[in-house]
Amino acid sequence: MKRRAEILQKIKRIIEAEQHEPGPRALALCNTIRERHGNAIKAFLLYGSGLRDKNDPDKLLDVYVLIDRYTSVHGWGAKAVGSYLAPPSVHYVETVDPDGIPVRSKYSIVSLRAFHKRASGGAFESMLWARFAQPAIVISDDAVIRENILTTMSHAVLHFAAESIPLIPHGASSRDLWVRGLVESYRSELRAEDPNARAAELVDHYHDRYEALAAAIYNETDADVFSLPATSPGARNACRLRWAARRMIGKPLTAIRVLKAAFTFDGGLDYILYKLKSHSGVTIEVTNTQRRHPIWFSPLLAWKLYRKGAFR
Repeated sequence: MKRRAEILQKIKRIIEAEQHEPGPRALALCNTIRERHGNAIKAFLLYGSGLRDKNDPDKLLDVYVLIDRYTSVHGWGAKAVGSYLAPPSVHYVETVDPDGIPVRSKYSIVSLRAFHKRASGGAFESMLWARFAQPAIVISDDAVIRENILTTMSHAVLHFAAESIPLIPHGASSRDLWVRGLVESYRSELRAEDPNARAAELVDHYHDRYEALAAAIYNETDADVFSLPATSPGARNACRLRWAARRMIGKPLTAIRVLKAAFTFDGGLDYILYKLKSHSGVTIEVTNTQRRHPIWFSPLLAWKLYRKGAFR
């Protein structure tokens, strides 16, 4: 237990060192989202490609919005129930930065309680703990909430590593560890892009970060050189079975979230089709009737997209 606590502190220091002031585009976006949802919002988490290319006006900014409870945003209806059963709920917003340049975002709403439980490894599916094992910027006016989020992100990194290392051969590099884990996580979702290429691109972009995290977890000395621990055949097979199960349940859960997104915000269906086209090049024709009733027609549209290769 002492060793685990020391590792988590090392990881947390790395994550804390990554934190920086968000730029004007991100602040303008957060202010607009706060105008929508008010005091229900407790923190923002900036992540994804918008974080890597934060000054590109064509990039959507990906944001997780952590709230006190779902009813504060969705009321007591079906949306609150859906968010509780299959978080997050996905929304879309457009605003402008101080220079008048448009800022667009897909933002996901999840409760603080769900975030801490799921992102720390309490969820079987990898969506949150794999996502926040990756770089993210925390924005919160509450120092305690911010500190707790950084702690949860530290647990996410450690859990991600533990669920990835049995899959790589002894003697593999730390890069192999993070790439393999991301590939497995991507394979448990409905994604248009090649998971291998995407995972390698992300790890290479943050090469120094992932090297430092591997050292924090597995280097038990002060030496610069260390090796990843070996895994027994039994542990390796058990890990493979867990990821196979995640693929079985993860893809349907992703589909459910996509369907929720289709009617969460105006133009949701067109947004989803745009994202699929940008990743896979696949397009389909959608009628006005289908736009008005995306849930009714979602099985047909999903089948057409699958047949044309939009999903892997």
